[in-house]
Amino acid sequence: MLRRLGAILNFGVVVAFAQSDPVFLLSECSETASVKRVIQSSDVVEIRHSLAGGAETCYSVSVTTDSGSTVNGFLLGARHPAVVRFDRQENAYIAAALSPAPAAKPSHTKAPPRAKSHKGWNPFSTR
Repeated sequence: MLRRLGAILNFGVVVAFAQSDPVFLLSECSETASVKRVIQSSDVVEIRHSLAGGAETCYSVSVTTDSGSTVNGFLLGARHPAVVRFDRQENAYIAAALSPAPAAKPSHTKAPPRAKSHKGWNPFSTR
């Protein structure tokens, strides 16, 4: 029973990704920019960089078409799987770069040996 449920859930996840909404490749980083192409989740997308600060993050991308040509443009928001992957990698890199360095362990070196005292000699004696 559990195997069937697991198989059904896995199938549902695959179908959900396969039927994800298309994303618009825009000519500029603006919601009012012209649409250059409609991108599916299966299209090969290379993210060059991202720009935050607007209502949604803008991603500069290159999309490889079925014919092998490359189309450059912009995606708004993290709706494409390649953009989600890019954000995860970027966040992991930033977290690793900004994490404090591990505290140095105190060194357990031996103290230098003390000088031997000369009990028989007293510089202030009158003898």
